[in-house]
Amino acid sequence: MPSEVVCAESRVVHSCIKEDEGMKRQRYNHLTVIPFTALGILSLLATGSIRMDDAKSGDSSGPPAINNVTDYDGNSCRTVRIGTQVWMAENLKVTRYRDGTAIPNVSDNDEWPQGTDGAYCLDEKDPQGYKDTYGALYNFHAVSNSRGLCPQGWHVPSESECMTLINHLGGKDVAGGKIKDNSSKLWKTENTLATNESGFSGLPGGGRGRFGSIGEVGYYATWWSSTSYDASFAWHWGLYPDKPGIRSNPGHKASGFSVRCIKD
Repeated sequence: MPSEVVCAESRVVHSCIKEDEGMKRQRYNHLTVIPFTALGILSLLATGSIRMDDAKSGDSSGPPAINNVTDYDGNSCRTVRIGTQVWMAENLKVTRYRDGTAIPNVSDNDEWPQGTDGAYCLDEKDPQGYKDTYGALYNFHAVSNSRGLCPQGWHVPSESECMTLINHLGGKDVAGGKIKDNSSKLWKTENTLATNESGFSGLPGGGRGRFGSIGEVGYYATWWSSTSYDASFAWHWGLYPDKPGIRSNPGHKASGFSVRCIKD
């Protein structure tokens, strides 16, 4: 059972366990690349290998393709193709589930850890500014809610889908730098190893521990997966402030982390 400890490289309390070095890595197949001539595109469309919106973007081995997806609140979010996957290129900021039901905004530090239903929070020092820049922080109950947190046709990625992204970008030791924003100046530490060559644009939105307020904004980026570890913990992953690697371990379901959706 994971326990609440202070991570060696963090200023706030996180839910941490020693990562299983033997964690299963999902295998993935490389698609055959067909030149994107007019004939090539028609051939792929005819066989169902791609849809029309994919054809406009080019094949998955080329530069990332940027399109938009709109959440229930009407927020327009950039997306990016990385390998065979299509990810949101911004953190989710929606305040309602897919069916229109409002997600409670819980700012009180005493109320936050007691909740067993979905909730989100924002940095109370500047709620709108935080939301516009970093999106919202959600507990795992919101992530796993059957009403759906992501837009239609999208979902919160499983732990194995996160590993597919990480492995595609070279593994946990280097993938972080390839998805880390390197142009906004929002990271408060030396960011020389960040290239963001994938177009994922990871920003340091920090997080909210099981007990306490939002912290580490400017230093850490952390995202939920949809995969439970046990009744109390679920897998999350994220970026270090000063390393090109990826963090991945179970966090308590009452914690508040960012969410990136992936296309079905």
